[in-house]
Amino acid sequence: MMQFKPQVKSCLGGFLTATALAFVPMAASAQNAGEHVITMQDVDIRSFINDVATVTGNTFIVDPRVQGRVTISSEQSLSKSEVFEVFKDVMRVHGYTLVRTATGEYRVTLLQGAAGESPFVDGNGINGRLATTVIKLNYEDAAEAARLIKPVMHSQGLVTANPEGNIIVITDFPENIRKAREIVAAMDTDGSVTEIIQLRQLSAIDAEEALKELAGQKPRVKVVAISGSNSLLIEGPPQDVARLRPVVESMDVGSIAPRGAVSVIPLRFANGATLVEVLTNLLPSYAVDGNPAPTVAYDSFSNTLIVSADAETQASLEGIIRRLDVRRPQVLVEAIIVEISDTAAKELGVQFAVGGINGNTVPLISSNFSAAPNILALTGALAGDEIGLNIDPSAQTAALNSLSALTGGTAGIGGISNDTLFGVIANALERDEESNILSTPFVTTLDNVPATFLVGQEIPITTGESLGSNNVNPFRTFERKEVGIKLNVLPQISEGDVVRLEIAQEVSSIAGAVTTISQDFVTNKRQIETTVLANNGEIIVLGGLLEDDEQITVEKIPLLGDAPLIGSLFRNKDKSRVKTNLMVFLRPTIIRDADDARPLTQSRLNRMRREDINQSGRDVSKIDDFISSGQ
Repeated sequence: MMQFKPQVKSCLGGFLTATALAFVPMAASAQNAGEHVITMQDVDIRSFINDVATVTGNTFIVDPRVQGRVTISSEQSLSKSEVFEVFKDVMRVHGYTLVRTATGEYRVTLLQGAAGESPFVDGNGINGRLATTVIKLNYEDAAEAARLIKPVMHSQGLVTANPEGNIIVITDFPENIRKAREIVAAMDTDGSVTEIIQLRQLSAIDAEEALKELAGQKPRVKVVAISGSNSLLIEGPPQDVARLRPVVESMDVGSIAPRGAVSVIPLRFANGATLVEVLTNLLPSYAVDGNPAPTVAYDSFSNTLIVSADAETQASLEGIIRRLDVRRPQVLVEAIIVEISDTAAKELGVQFAVGGINGNTVPLISSNFSAAPNILALTGALAGDEIGLNIDPSAQTAALNSLSALTGGTAGIGGISNDTLFGVIANALERDEESNILSTPFVTTLDNVPATFLVGQEIPITTGESLGSNNVNPFRTFERKEVGIKLNVLPQISEGDVVRLEIAQEVSSIAGAVTTISQDFVTNKRQIETTVLANNGEIIVLGGLLEDDEQITVEKIPLLGDAPLIGSLFRNKDKSRVKTNLMVFLRPTIIRDADDARPLTQSRLNRMRREDINQSGRDVSKIDDFISSGQ
C-alpha cells in the first residue's frame, strides 16, 4: 500500500488505485519532515511509475521491456525530491535506470547498455543516475589505476584508460565515481626517489644513452648525465631506481683498459674541425716533465678525432671531448610581416573651349587643366577637317587617343554652330585600392649559428654605359641586385630560455611594371636591423610604420573658380589618400630534442598537405605519396 497525507492540495489522481493506496493521517512531527508516506505491497511497477510522475511532476518515457512488481515499506514522510530519490533506487534494484533527454524528460530503460547514453559531468553526477566523467592522473599509470578501480565499479559501469593522456574515463553511478576518485587520490602520489650514482670507469654520457635506450619510448625513470663529476642522476619510482642501480654498477666495473699510443674518438654532435682548434690551444699544457706535447687530428669522413698521447693524457682529453660533444639546441625563428594599405583617389573637373572661326568675332575662351586631355587640341583635331585646317593626321590621332587614357566617367560635346567652335569635357573619377600582405618567413638554425633565408629575384641595375667613338662598340654594365624577402638571424640561448637575436629583416620589391630589360628599376625597400631579447615562444614586435598621407590638388580659373554654384565649372579638384600600416613581429622557439621538433614539423607538414589537396583536388596529398615512396 502507498499512503500519503490528506493535506496535499495538488492533484494526486495516480494514488487513488483502490487496491494499493490509502490515506493515513500524519502526526505533526511527521508533517514537518515531508508530505508523503510510501507503503506498497506487490504493486505493478508501471502503476508505481505513474504515481511518482503525478507527485513529482516529471514526465517518464517507459521502455516496453520495463516489467515487474514493486514492494516498498516506509514509516517516515518524504518530500517530493525524496520520493524521486526513492524511485531511482527502486528502479536500480529492479535492473532499470533513468536517462535524462535533451528536452527534460526521463527515459526509464534497462540498466544494461545504458552506460553509452550517460551524460558527461565534471564532478560525480546526480544520485541514482549514470554519469560519465574523466579523472586525470599526474604520476600513476592510467592502465594500472583502471585495473584497480574496476572491481569496485557497478557491473554495468565502464572504465577506460588512455595511456597517452594518462587519464581514465569512468561511466557509473555517483557513489562509485566517488570511490574511484578516492582510490586514484590515494595511489596517484609523487612517490619517486632521486639517486646519484658516481661512475669510475664508464662515461656518464655513455651510461645515460644506454639507460634511455633500455627504458624505451615511455620511460618511468628520468636519467641525466652530469659530465663535470661523471655521475648519473636517476629519478623515478623506488622499485625502478633500485632495478637500474645494479645495471649501472655492472657496466661500471673493471680497471681502466690498457690504452695504446693512439685513441680514436667518434663524435656524435660536435664539429670536429672546431674541436681541433680548441684542443690545439690546450695541448701545450700537457707537455710537462719532459713528455712531448700530445697531438690531435680530425678525420672529416668518419667525423672522428685521433688523439696521440700517453694513457693518462688520452683519458683527460677524452673527458673534455665528451663534455664538448653534446647535442646543441636549435632555434626556430619566425618573422611575421603584415602590411595593410588603402589608397583612395577622387577627381572631378570640367574643361571647355569657345572660339569664332571664318571671321566670327566671338573671342577665344577656354579652360584647360593638367589632370585631363588638352581641350584645345582635342576640339581642333575633331573640327579641323570641317573648317579647312591642314592638321597632321598623326596629331589628330594623338588627340583622340588621349581620351582612351581617361578613367572613371567622361562626358563631352563639341562641334561648330554659326561659325562658332565649341567643346566641353567633364571627367569624374573615384578609385579605391586595398591590399593586405602577409609574409611569414622562418628559418631553423643551431644555437649561436647564423642563418639566412631568401626568397626573391636578382634584377639587373645599370652601373655604367658607353657609346664609344662614333657610336662604335657601345656597351652597358649591370649589377645584379637581390629583390624579395630576406631574413638574416643569429640566435643565442641564455639562461631561463631567453633568446638573444641579431636580426636583419628586409622586404624589397620592384615599383611598377617591368617593360624592358634595359630599363632602370625603382625598388621599394623595408629593412630592419636590430638586436632583441625574447622568451621562448614569445611574439615581440620589431618595428613598424603607421602612415596616413593625404594630398589635395585644386586647379581653377581665378575668381570664376571660387564663384558660388557655378564655380565647379571652372576648376578641377584631385584628392588622394594613402594609408599604410606595416608591422614586423618575431617569435623564437627553442628546439632541444626530437620531441620539441616533431610537433613543429608536423603542424607545418599538415598545413602543406591541406594546401596541396585544396589546389589539386586529390583525396591524398602528393606529399604523402613522396613520403611513403621513400619508406
